[in-house]
Amino acid sequence: MIEEELVLSFKNGVADFKIWSSKADKSSGEWETEYPNWDKLYQHTADLLKGLSVERWNDELIKDFLYILARDNEVENIIEQLIDLPNQLLSLAKFATTYSDADAKWQVAYGLGEISEEKLLIRMLLSNFLNDEQEYVRRRASFALDKHLQQ
Repeated sequence: MIEEELVLSFKNGVADFKIWSSKADKSSGEWETEYPNWDKLYQHTADLLKGLSVERWNDELIKDFLYILARDNEVENIIEQLIDLPNQLLSLAKFATTYSDADAKWQVAYGLGEISEEKLLIRMLLSNFLNDEQEYVRRRASFALDKHLQQ
């Protein structure tokens, strides 16, 4: 699959999710899990992560990816894909520290605790998450940092 197709497939998947979510019943805390096309979206995220370095993503693509990562906060399949590709996770984490949605940030902080590459960079990124305004992000970053300090 060529890069443009990877990006377009992913962006179409995110757009479909956004259309669905605009009509979804959000009274439950786990409303996102009701989305009927997660399997397709997981395939799009996996293809994008394997096929195109985050370093080559534009701002819009990064924001869309962090958005859909945040929406996958109950099942956490996308963060697992990132953990399997540590360099992609590290690249995305640089952007996640300033992203607005805590559900993306805490997952990235958790993911950083699961990888061992670039320990100094990981600790620096986790330090940024430790200063986040959201307590849950700070807690997940603290757990991840403790895990790294024990290695």
